[in-house]
Amino acid sequence: MGLGFIKDIAIILGGIVALFTFINAILEYSRQGAQKRAEQFVMLRRRLKENPAFGNITALLYDDNPELRNIEPQDKRDYLGLLEEVALLMNSRLIRPDVAHYMFGYYVTRCFRSVNFWENIERDSIYWSLFHNFALSMIAEEKRFRYRKRRLHF
Repeated sequence: MGLGFIKDIAIILGGIVALFTFINAILEYSRQGAQKRAEQFVMLRRRLKENPAFGNITALLYDDNPELRNIEPQDKRDYLGLLEEVALLMNSRLIRPDVAHYMFGYYVTRCFRSVNFWENIERDSIYWSLFHNFALSMIAEEKRFRYRKRRLHF
């Protein structure tokens, strides 16, 4: 066994180690991206569930309760803003449409279809364009949605 042979083996082993390190780095980068998306998603979900004003709005949206007319306009705008944040995450491809629909679509479509919610809010304002587009996409998703466990992940 000559020095050249040992050198060739060392080069091959070094190449294999470098390849495995590179693959591991790519996998770790992918895992971190999924973790960050999950953290953002959980934060949005928590804000929706833990904010008392949002909880009240959500409960009233169930049957388009006339009490929605008495909700402070700022609370309504904040609620719409949170739903638009979900739309931005979806449009940025940080969450998939079926995941956005499964976790937030109910609230978006109820809000969009509500007559009472939009009292004191300018429904046709250009500043709600993102929300309207998101709501229409969630309505379309609702029509074709089929629960598939493997599709609902980050």
